[in-house]
Amino acid sequence: MALSSTNIIKVIVVTDDLEKTVSAYKSLFGTGTPEEDNGNHKEVRTPFTIYKGQDITDTPMKVESVFSDNFWFEIIQPLGNNDPWAAWLKDHGTSIYSVCLLSDGPLEKDEETMKKLGFESIFKQEKGYEAYEYFDTADTLGVLVEVKEQYQ
Repeated sequence: MALSSTNIIKVIVVTDDLEKTVSAYKSLFGTGTPEEDNGNHKEVRTPFTIYKGQDITDTPMKVESVFSDNFWFEIIQPLGNNDPWAAWLKDHGTSIYSVCLLSDGPLEKDEETMKKLGFESIFKQEKGYEAYEYFDTADTLGVLVEVKEQYQ
């Protein structure tokens, strides 16, 4: 039993100082070139956000990406206190939060695999054109695992 894909597409770092952390990553890795995104996404599902089993509507944050040749670092500075990034920052300080794998889809299949492996979902967001989910793997792996499905 394994996830549908082991294709790492991004690493998320949580920080209390976005500018400082982004600057350090850019100094080490350069900025690279982001994939072209025209912003035109076909929505195929109804958007929602769930954290610890509850609907939430606000996850204030500052975000910047630093690109490498084959994946990117997404640097997040949480500005609220009721989301998974703020909770991680409180417990771990500036650090790698998660590794994101691109699912071969559907996300629900990977969700079932993670559940069978004993890793519960802590956060799931459906954006209408893509979905992603964080699994509580920190005690075992040292970071969370995020699985993302992008709709065709």
